[in-house]
Amino acid sequence: MKTKCPLPKRFSGTRRASGILIALLTLLLSTASVAGAAPFAYVSNFMSNTVSVVDPTAARPIATVTVGQLPLGVAVNPSSTRVYVANSWDGTVSVIDTASNTVVATVPVGTNPTGVAVNATGTRVYVANQGDMTVSVINTATNPNAVIATISTPGLRQIFGIAINPAGSRVYLSDTAANVVGVINATNNTFMGVLAVGLAPMGLAVDPSGTRVYVANHDDSSVSVIDATTNAVLSTMQVGTFPIGVAVSPSGSFVYVANNLDGTVFVYDVAAGAIVQSINVGLSPYGVATDPTGAFIFVAQDKALGTVSVIRAATNTVVATVRVGENPEVYGSFVAGVPGGTASCDDQIAPLQRQIADLQQQLTAANQTIASLGRQNSDLQGQVNTLTNQVNNLQTQVNNLKAQNATLTSQNAVLTSQNATLTSQNATLTSQNTTLTSQNAALTSQNATLTSQNATLTSQNATLQSQVASLKTQISGLQSQVTSLQAQLGTLPAENAKLKIDLDTANKMIASFVNRIVNGKTDVNVATAVRDAAYKELELATAKAGARDLRVRRAQAQYNEGLSALRAGRYYHAVREFREAYDISEHVLRH
Repeated sequence: MKTKCPLPKRFSGTRRASGILIALLTLLLSTASVAGAAPFAYVSNFMSNTVSVVDPTAARPIATVTVGQLPLGVAVNPSSTRVYVANSWDGTVSVIDTASNTVVATVPVGTNPTGVAVNATGTRVYVANQGDMTVSVINTATNPNAVIATISTPGLRQIFGIAINPAGSRVYLSDTAANVVGVINATNNTFMGVLAVGLAPMGLAVDPSGTRVYVANHDDSSVSVIDATTNAVLSTMQVGTFPIGVAVSPSGSFVYVANNLDGTVFVYDVAAGAIVQSINVGLSPYGVATDPTGAFIFVAQDKALGTVSVIRAATNTVVATVRVGENPEVYGSFVAGVPGGTASCDDQIAPLQRQIADLQQQLTAANQTIASLGRQNSDLQGQVNTLTNQVNNLQTQVNNLKAQNATLTSQNAVLTSQNATLTSQNATLTSQNTTLTSQNAALTSQNATLTSQNATLTSQNATLQSQVASLKTQISGLQSQVTSLQAQLGTLPAENAKLKIDLDTANKMIASFVNRIVNGKTDVNVATAVRDAAYKELELATAKAGARDLRVRRAQAQYNEGLSALRAGRYYHAVREFREAYDISEHVLRH
């Protein structure tokens, strides 16, 4: 193809490509230098009832904010001026002012709130209430903030995570018991329905385009990818063991998955459609979130002495580990940027650097190929001249063969016409014979069919008569059984009432026994007896409500405190903790 500005004959392709690479490197360096001020992660500490404010450049939290009891999900508004914390035990949401790192409001919501999400305009906050299976909608424009709607979620059993798309039109809920994701129409605050995903879905995140939803399925160690347009699962990929948190980079290029049992964070490259790296972060990673610029990824480790790992997105390496409170079970969009801060492209630098290296290798290989092709071209030119002479000779032979072929074609046409006449006559005779044979076969088949149908009807009649006699016998037996069952049902109400009285008596005796032990002299024998009673009650509560129930988890924590006190010889303290575990477990059993 001709161009308006053809290249000079001495133009070097290598020099031109090198210039392009230098320009790309310059762009990368300038992009990397445009990072804004450091972001801040707001990490809820489940057992400390606090939120730690983590600066990736500091060795320890720059602030600790006291919130409600047993805080879980956290979300930061788009302008990074407010942080919303779900207090699961209180049934409230704490509102933190990021300028002063103080609680400026506490909003009552539903029972046992777990997750929280903020829309892209910052005007609505959506709170997932695990206790009553509802979603509270908070209007942030009012002062004080207030719940303006409560959305029911029929069919859901144990809500965990919550996320909202960038358009603010859809809210997504994960249900760890029903193995589904629920969808809410945020325009009119109605529940649209559910779609099945993996086992025990927990964390979920929506990509910046709003077209994909990523769901971490804890019990089968996978991530479901949902098409947000059709609400259908596009694919399911295996990740590490027991994933909990999931986050998408601001560019939408990468997905980060926290694998709780493995102590790793997987990095999924969306364009490549593959997991490209596994980052070791330590014990029990729980929630994961990126900062608004994409420069850092924050990972909370759920353990008694909790920590937060800070990962630099450009290199996928851990650059800091910060001690926070007890059991930081935070999840959601819990990282705030600096209001008015400049965006970063750190999460895109690494793949661009890899592309540049690949291009350099391809350029070297191309130059070697061009040199080889030049040598081959000289050799081929000599072969072309030889072949041209051979072609001229062959052309003469072809002309002679064409003349012979024309003569044979004429003879073949005459023979073909004669053969066609004979074939037509043969076809007519064959068709007549086929028609007669077909008619004979049809008559024979009809006769056989009638004979078979007669035999079948005779057999079916005999079978039906036998079945009628058998059914009469069965009906007689069933009538006798119905009479017997009716007699037994008459005695069941009395037996049920007696069992209920016996159960109430036993419960009163157990409570009396526990009170006598608790109110008596406290020593190792008393503490051991109260421990055994609390353990049995905790087992029953766990069997009824499940280990993930917030009340059961509270009772388990009290029981563990009692064990520590018992081992330390603090028997009075141990009895008090075991009694608290017993009371919470008994409350679970009665409600």
